[in-house]
Amino acid sequence: MLLENTSLALASLQSNKLRTMLTMLGIIIGIAAVIAIVTIGNSMTRSMQEMMASFGVNNIDLYAFSEGEAEEEQTQPFSFKQEWLEDMLEEFPGEIKTVSVDSSIGSATLEHNGKTVNTDVIGVSAGYLVAKDVELIAGKSISSMAYSIGTWDCIVSDLFVELALGVSPEQAVGKSVELNLSGSGLQELHISGVYHFDFDSWVMNYGDRTAKREEVSTEVYIPYRTAQEFMDAPDELSYFTVVATEGTDTTDLAERLMKFFNDKIPDETHYTCESYSMQSMIDENNKSMGQMTLAISLIAGIALLVGGIGVMNIMMVSITERTREIGTRKALGAPNSAIRIQFITEAIILCLIGGVIGIVLGIIFGMIGSKLMGYNGEIAVWSIFFAMGFSMLIGVFFGYYPANKAAKMDPILALSYE
Repeated sequence: MLLENTSLALASLQSNKLRTMLTMLGIIIGIAAVIAIVTIGNSMTRSMQEMMASFGVNNIDLYAFSEGEAEEEQTQPFSFKQEWLEDMLEEFPGEIKTVSVDSSIGSATLEHNGKTVNTDVIGVSAGYLVAKDVELIAGKSISSMAYSIGTWDCIVSDLFVELALGVSPEQAVGKSVELNLSGSGLQELHISGVYHFDFDSWVMNYGDRTAKREEVSTEVYIPYRTAQEFMDAPDELSYFTVVATEGTDTTDLAERLMKFFNDKIPDETHYTCESYSMQSMIDENNKSMGQMTLAISLIAGIALLVGGIGVMNIMMVSITERTREIGTRKALGAPNSAIRIQFITEAIILCLIGGVIGIVLGIIFGMIGSKLMGYNGEIAVWSIFFAMGFSMLIGVFFGYYPANKAAKMDPILALSYE
C-alpha cells in the first residue's frame, strides 16, 4: 500500500513539474533560510567560545571596586593583603588550582641586525602561565627562585625569536637579548623558555587581516617582583586571577570568593570586591546568541508557513482536477482511509523533496556565509533532523484537510463531475 501510494504521488508530481517546483519553493526557501541562519549562528557561537576559552574558562578575576561619592573619601589606593590570599587558599581547598598576578611594564623595542622588534613586557607570577594557558615549546618556565628574588629571566614567543634572533626556539634558550624598556635604556634579559604564538588566532581575535607577522607585538614575560622593582611601584595588589580546578563551578566559586573578600575588606575603605568569571561570560554569550538565532529563525519560519499554505492550495487544486479519478476508486470499493492516505502521502513527499533541497542549499549558504564572516563553518546536525521532521509535519498538517475532503466525496457526484 505504501509503495503504491508513493508511486501514485510521484507520478502525480511528475506530471506537473513546474507547478510542483513552484509549490515546493516556499518549503525550500524556509528550510534553507533556517539551516543557513542556524549554521552561521552556531559558527559564531563556537568561534566566540573558543576565543573566550583561550583566555581561561576556569579563570576568575577579582578586583577592588568603588563608585560614587565614596571615591572622594578615599585617601589611599586599595590593596588586597597577602595574608588574605593565603587564607583564601585554606578556605577553598581543592577548588583553587593557582593564583595569577601580573603587571605590565609597557612596550619595548629590540634592534638586532638592522631590524626593530616590538614587544610588550609583562611581569607575571608563576600562576599566570597556567591562567593564560601559555604553551612552552622550548626551554622551561622561570624558576621559583627567580620569581622570589626578582631576576631578569624571561619567556619569549617563537615569533619574537624568529624576528629578533633568526634561530630556532631551542637554540634561543639560554641566550641574552637587550631590550629598550620604555625609554629607560637597554636591559639585558636571559631567555628561559619560548612559548608558541598563534598568529592566525591573533588575527581572528583582533580582526586585523592586514597585519604582518613582523608588525605584531608579542609579550615577553618576566618575574612579577622584577617588574615591580623596575617600576619602583608600591607593593599593592588591586586585582588578581584565581584559576579554579577542573570540574569546579566557576560561577558559584566566583560568588563565594567575592563574599569571602568583602567580609575582610574594612567598611571605611569604601571598596568592595567584585568578581568576573569567563564561564559566566560564555554562558551569557551563548544565551544571547541562542536568542538571536531563534528570533531570526522564527522570522525565516514564516516562509515555511507560507510554503505549507501553498501545499494545501495545490492539493486542493489537485483534488479538483482528479475528482473523477477519486469517484472511480470509491466506486470500485476503495475505503475513505485509502483515499485519505493517498493524498497525505503525496503532500508528505512534496514537502520531503522540498526539505531535502532546502537542507542542501541551507548547508551550502550557511558555510559560505560563515566563511565570508571569517568563521569556521559549524553545521548543527540537530537542525537537519529538525528540518526533515518539520517538512513531514507540514506535509501531514497541510495535506490532511484536502485529503479528508477527497475521502468524503460522494462517488456518484464525483463520477458525474465535468
